[in-house]
Amino acid sequence: MQINITARHLKLTDAIGSYVRKKVSKASKFYDGDDVWAHVILSVEKSRQITEIIFHVGKLAFRVKEQSLDLYASVDLSVDKLEKQLRKQKEISKIHRKKNLKAAKDKKADLDAFSYDSMEDSGTKISEVKRFDLKPRTINEAIEDLDVLGYRVYMFLNEQTDSVNVLYRNDSGSIVLLEPEI
Repeated sequence: MQINITARHLKLTDAIGSYVRKKVSKASKFYDGDDVWAHVILSVEKSRQITEIIFHVGKLAFRVKEQSLDLYASVDLSVDKLEKQLRKQKEISKIHRKKNLKAAKDKKADLDAFSYDSMEDSGTKISEVKRFDLKPRTINEAIEDLDVLGYRVYMFLNEQTDSVNVLYRNDSGSIVLLEPEI
């Protein structure tokens, strides 16, 4: 994990630098990888020692800022606060991951119940599934759509009966209307 340290109004000694690196690198127990890095800003304002940590995990950024009379104490407070934020985010990620796994498992179970690929006979195999919105039409409008769009089969929602109907041309060229009876 890359850790960049910036010192404002103080001299960054090796001891302070190694202490900050040691403390901040503990936070990598929550997230690790190439896209994890931290920027630590140490500053002094009058008697206050301020530590600000910006911790980046991919597209996420966590920011903490603490102050104390002692620089080491402000680093400890900031790291504690950062770990709390990272722990909370990790828990949220676990919960979302469990929900997504459960949803994916449910979806897979639904797909396993029926699979188009499991149909061996090419005469009964469904090669394509088309989904579309049913438009409410009168029978005359549906016949016009059948002719204008050049479809062999046209499914529509009959405005008069409020049921799904199908139009198709038979081999003699005449139009057949299918009305389901339930």
